[in-house]
Amino acid sequence: TGQFWMDEAITTGIASHPLSEIPGLLRHDGSPPLFYLLLHFWIRIFGTGEAATHALPLLFGLLTIPAGMWAGWSLFGRRAGLMAAVLFAFSSWLTTYAQETRMYELMALLGILATAAFIHAFVYRRRKYLIMFAICQALMLYTHAWGLFFAVGAIIALIPIWLITPSAERRPLIRDAVMAFVGAGILFLPW
Repeated sequence: TGQFWMDEAITTGIASHPLSEIPGLLRHDGSPPLFYLLLHFWIRIFGTGEAATHALPLLFGLLTIPAGMWAGWSLFGRRAGLMAAVLFAFSSWLTTYAQETRMYELMALLGILATAAFIHAFVYRRRKYLIMFAICQALMLYTHAWGLFFAVGAIIALIPIWLITPSAERRPLIRDAVMAFVGAGILFLPW
């Protein structure tokens, strides 16, 4: 077996603390708490060894395969879903980060779900996906600071959507966007 590299050791160390201490430790570190809290419960069951802690990101990485399949299938049809599943199954990025006790696999999983929900809600105007988008966006913010970059990118992506939307439908589009992003922000407020 190998050894943890520094960030993995810090992540495992923080997650090993009592649950009530983790948010305070992370406020000094600057990281959001979701992965650390999940890892805390994971190591209580499986232990703090390298193989045990690597299994949690591996699980998230494996979940990107059906998530990618659902995203492709629901947005562009069965063939696209199957192709997405194969691409995620053989992604070298996902394979690499599935072997580290860090939050990147969780971000990838949430990113797939948030992106698909965004396209459903704002491109195809399937409003039932607004809640899914807001929840996934909030969970991304709770996982890593990159969640903020995703939010900015999603807001920028609304510009061409707004431009091609007929005038009569622009107001509902803006209303939905405000509800989704404010909703995500409200969910993130406790942190």
